[in-house]
Amino acid sequence: MKYKSQCLRRLDMPLMALAAAFSAAGAIAQQDGPQAMETVVVTAQASNARSDMERQRDANKLVAVQTSDAIGELPDANVTEALQRMPGVFIARDQGEGRFVGVRGIDPNLNAATINGISLPAPETDSRAVALDVIPSDLLATLEVFKTLTPDMSADSIGGAIEIKSLNALDYEDSRYKFSAENSYSSLQEENSPKLAASMTRVFALPSDRRLGVALAVSQQKRHFGSENIETDGRWERFSAVDGSTGIGASEIEQRDYTITRERTGVAANFDLDLGNEASLYLHSLYSDFSDEEIRQRNAWKLDAERDAPESISDNSVEWEEAALEKSLKDRREQQEILSVVFGGEHYFDLWNFSYALGYSHAEESEPHRRDTTFILKPLRLGYVEAGKTPRMAVGSEGLEKVLDPASYQLDELVIEDNHTEDGELSLRLDFSRELEWAGNPSTVQFGLHERQRKKQGDLNATVYESFAGDYTLADFVRNDIDYHLDTFGPGINAGSLNRFINANLADFALDKAETALSSARDYTMREDISALYVMNTVDLQRSQWVFGVRYEYTDFTAEGVRVVESEEPIPQAELIAEGVYASGVEYRRDYGLFFPSVNFRYDYNDNIVLRAAYGESLSRPSFGYLNPSPAKIEYDEGELKVEAGNPGLQPYQSRNLDFSAEYYADQLGMFSVGLFHKHIDHFIVLSDASSTADFRQYVGTLPVEEAEVLQPMNGDNARIGGVELAWTRGFDNGFLLRANATLTDSHARLGLGADRQRGDSISLPSQADVVGNFVVGYERDAFSLRLSAAFRGERLLEVDLENAAGDRYEDDHLQLDFSARYRFDNGLQLTFTGVNLTDEPYYVHSAGFNGQYEEYGPTYALGLSYSSFY
Repeated sequence: MKYKSQCLRRLDMPLMALAAAFSAAGAIAQQDGPQAMETVVVTAQASNARSDMERQRDANKLVAVQTSDAIGELPDANVTEALQRMPGVFIARDQGEGRFVGVRGIDPNLNAATINGISLPAPETDSRAVALDVIPSDLLATLEVFKTLTPDMSADSIGGAIEIKSLNALDYEDSRYKFSAENSYSSLQEENSPKLAASMTRVFALPSDRRLGVALAVSQQKRHFGSENIETDGRWERFSAVDGSTGIGASEIEQRDYTITRERTGVAANFDLDLGNEASLYLHSLYSDFSDEEIRQRNAWKLDAERDAPESISDNSVEWEEAALEKSLKDRREQQEILSVVFGGEHYFDLWNFSYALGYSHAEESEPHRRDTTFILKPLRLGYVEAGKTPRMAVGSEGLEKVLDPASYQLDELVIEDNHTEDGELSLRLDFSRELEWAGNPSTVQFGLHERQRKKQGDLNATVYESFAGDYTLADFVRNDIDYHLDTFGPGINAGSLNRFINANLADFALDKAETALSSARDYTMREDISALYVMNTVDLQRSQWVFGVRYEYTDFTAEGVRVVESEEPIPQAELIAEGVYASGVEYRRDYGLFFPSVNFRYDYNDNIVLRAAYGESLSRPSFGYLNPSPAKIEYDEGELKVEAGNPGLQPYQSRNLDFSAEYYADQLGMFSVGLFHKHIDHFIVLSDASSTADFRQYVGTLPVEEAEVLQPMNGDNARIGGVELAWTRGFDNGFLLRANATLTDSHARLGLGADRQRGDSISLPSQADVVGNFVVGYERDAFSLRLSAAFRGERLLEVDLENAAGDRYEDDHLQLDFSARYRFDNGLQLTFTGVNLTDEPYYVHSAGFNGQYEEYGPTYALGLSYSSFY
């Protein structure tokens, strides 16, 4: 660590120069009239802002903080949406709701999330990132986003580490309780959605000055909403038409209408025992139940159903002969549960402290009895007459009557799925600390061990039916009231009548054994055990603090799955499970150990300015979808092999991180900070064609392979990310409060495609947003308060086309405006009005300006009433 300390001392000069500039700016700001902010500090908004800033200022690492009171000022229904207001944080949305969290513009999969100190498992099949929208914001005490790490923290974070803390009764002097009721209205679906929440904290006095704190919270919401969508299945590519014309076109475009019901139930029960100067004990638990019911009506315009080339094409229109139009219904209910329980304590001795925590967390996702039903009409002359964001579809004049007639669509396929995923983790941490002197300065040495044992498994089952004991058409199940604004949708499918038909006749349907076997034999089990040791030292000097040390993590990863091959030829050492379908088991094991040194330096330049510098090393383990040992597709036909698979042998991302920041805190209410960061990432992961290096024997044994396409994630060369973070808060004597933050990020990564590549090798890091920003205008006077917030995320790369950079998919930038108004009565009642997505900002993905996905959600408005004992 001596080398690291010397390096940081060399950075004192630019930090001092920056501090001098801040000091001059602070002096000017104070001359403008510090008395102007005196009335601000008594308002609730200003008090919450001050609390957040004080916690940030006192931290021994770079962190952004938001308390429960500050979260309650904005219309954020869950943890994800509350986090988006913090500096450097953006969210990835699903159906307009925030689900996953990215920090500093970096892919959400490269972050870590803990709740009450233990890791959160991910109920989704492929993801390591946790969809934090399953946790209602009503259950929170604080949210913290750590952008630098110390050795006592898990090294599994490149973007940031998110810590969620639920209520603790000992944080309050008196007993408190709060009740709230709310109704929200979706303007797109014209649906109402109720929400109820309650929380209570109470402190019980025990003998010998001991205290027991009990905190309980519950939240329940049932939200009805939906969306309208048009998207491209596949990619836009250049076609040569039959008439000799050429142009960029797509061969399959889908129109989708969603009706969604999401229900969230959250319960937190926390018990904290203060044993005075001797010890403290705690038991913290959180349970979240999330269900997602989705009815999706879909038109799939399969333009290349029979022909490989269109009749005519331009860059804005296309016409295909012998095309098909499919109408399908997806009817599914997805259920997710997360349980987190941690028991721990801290014991105080003369010079030593000992703390421990035993945690258990479990997440599961079930998708029982999902039904996907398809009706088809062909042949048709189809195409589109406009491309761009929302392609306008077109039907040949001779087929118009058929397209609008439900009797023209034949029942073609039924798929019934029963899928289940579980992710559980058992953790133990032991920490020891001792106070001592370091060269005459107070110091604390801390060391400990952490153990995490994780198991993720998936049980995937799909039954495919191909004939139905009769000729049934869409007319038997038609629905004519699909409200779709993006284009003409035509007849839809009545879910109720279709389900009654399936339930009554399922025994008579003919099973497609091959497709059923292909879809149901890809179960998997992955185990990941992590053992960590660390040592760190905190040294307090007169105006500065050093926190430095090293962490070691050993990872033991095992994976078991099934390799399923579709082939007319027998696959050696594989079992025939259906006609043309062969299966064999696969096992994989890998272990590795890594050291992670880090140093955090904080310098109080004066009473108003704090300077920070940090160096640390960290990692992010590949997503479980990338590590999945069960390939998604293996097809072999007369020497031609096509594979889509995970890669259990992937190395983790490894990052070296450098941070600088300067923070100015005004005497009353005001703060400005600027930070610089740089990350060098090794073993960057990219989805690529591995046919030149793959061992084909693992897929088809000794069968000859003359031509192959093996698509799987591979470790690339390296990537670099750098950027600047800005944050500003200012309160005014007229009741206004302004908060703004922006993160500007630039990244560079190499695909490692080789000399024969068909495209450029350099890209930005996938899922990285170049600009992230927030702006909040708050006003509070007496009992009345207003908040208008804007959240912006810049364009980001989602998918890489390995053959043509023009086929890369980008998510367009996103600017969302939200509003909240509150009036507090003298008796503890509060009336609240909120508006979310006021400008109806769509979700848009494109490839070189051509549609990838366009989706609209509409604004949502809510009216609520709450009562609290602390007003």
